[in-house]
Amino acid sequence: MSRRSRGRGISTVLGAAIFVAIVFTIIFPLMLYMHVLQDLYMREASGRLRYEIERFNEKLEIHVSTGKPDALGRATIYAYLYNPSHLEVNVVAFYVESKLRGLIPIELSTPIVLAPGAQMVYHIPVTIDPDDEVTVRAATARGRSYSAPEVGLSVRKPPYIIFVSLTNMSSRSWYRVIIQANGVVGCVSPGVSINTICQEEANYTIPPPAIFRLFDKDDAKPAPTSYAFFHAMPGSYTVHLTEVFIDDSGNVVENMIASTMVNVTGRDVHLVFELEPKEPLMSMSVLLPSNNTVTLIPDGNPPQGAVWIPFTISLGNMSEPIEDVRVRLSRCTGHNITVVPRISSVDVSYMLPSESYTGSFEVFVQDDSQNSSKGGWIEFEVTVSAKGSFTGSTYGDLATVNGTVYVCVPRRIGGEPVLACNFQP
Repeated sequence: MSRRSRGRGISTVLGAAIFVAIVFTIIFPLMLYMHVLQDLYMREASGRLRYEIERFNEKLEIHVSTGKPDALGRATIYAYLYNPSHLEVNVVAFYVESKLRGLIPIELSTPIVLAPGAQMVYHIPVTIDPDDEVTVRAATARGRSYSAPEVGLSVRKPPYIIFVSLTNMSSRSWYRVIIQANGVVGCVSPGVSINTICQEEANYTIPPPAIFRLFDKDDAKPAPTSYAFFHAMPGSYTVHLTEVFIDDSGNVVENMIASTMVNVTGRDVHLVFELEPKEPLMSMSVLLPSNNTVTLIPDGNPPQGAVWIPFTISLGNMSEPIEDVRVRLSRCTGHNITVVPRISSVDVSYMLPSESYTGSFEVFVQDDSQNSSKGGWIEFEVTVSAKGSFTGSTYGDLATVNGTVYVCVPRRIGGEPVLACNFQP
């Protein structure tokens, strides 16, 4: 083999070696570097995606309440925190938006850690003045912000209502509803109060006349029902129901008949007390204009006319409501005159305790005296009957009253006016 041929062979081998060296020293490291960059990018993208998914799935419920105001009406603020999600939540700050002081940021040196399903009460180191209104937001480590639904919280305007219903109430008793906060968190005021600073306890008394009449949707017999309502901050409360009545000896007796606990968080609360029904203390009074009245009928042949007998019935305030009320002229007797009742009964569909009704009877009167009109008198009796709306009891003689009406005939004898009357001896 010639020298030239051997040189060409060596050049080919050397070129191949150089190419292999370039591949292993430059191309492979570059490809490895590109792979590492791709892996870092995918790791970062995956971590960012996981962070966004966690941020999206993060949930936090926050409600804001106050404690009992001090002598100046200032109250401390508490936050109810609840984590309903499956992720851990770290609360790092609170922001209090005050109507009087503006934005108050509260950075936490140690975050509040809430495990899934955990809840707690946190004392926010801010007081609310009597005329101030605040809104509270909580910020988490994932950058989300949660605002409490109690917007514009004020001790003069607690945001929620505790509505208490009482059924089967006794018409002879008073009822007192008392609400007390359990612990340091909570503030309540009576619903009838206006612009009043809430306290840790409030009460409302329901007198017998405040018992309302309600019908069910199927037109069933009404039940003695009444209501009491209170304005309340979020918190836990105990509701007591006390009955106040007068016993047979005339002593005032106060007896607690029911007690229960309620939690106010994010919505109004409706509480129903169903009581044991009691027999009502029925009383009805019938009033007449006067026990002895005088009515004139025109002179004629014979003298005759109409006599009206007015009346007023009133149901006692400790009675049960009554229905199908009938007021009857149960007896009507004429002396020296003939009487024919024309309107002898009056019906009233329904009456509530302390309610009154006024009506009248019409009686036709004729003077049967011979030769001269002497007049006469009417003796009558008014009877009231009804049915109890609560108990269904029938009261045949709920009230009875007697009265007398004198009938006189004005005449002219010898040109002189004469009033012919015949009074009962």
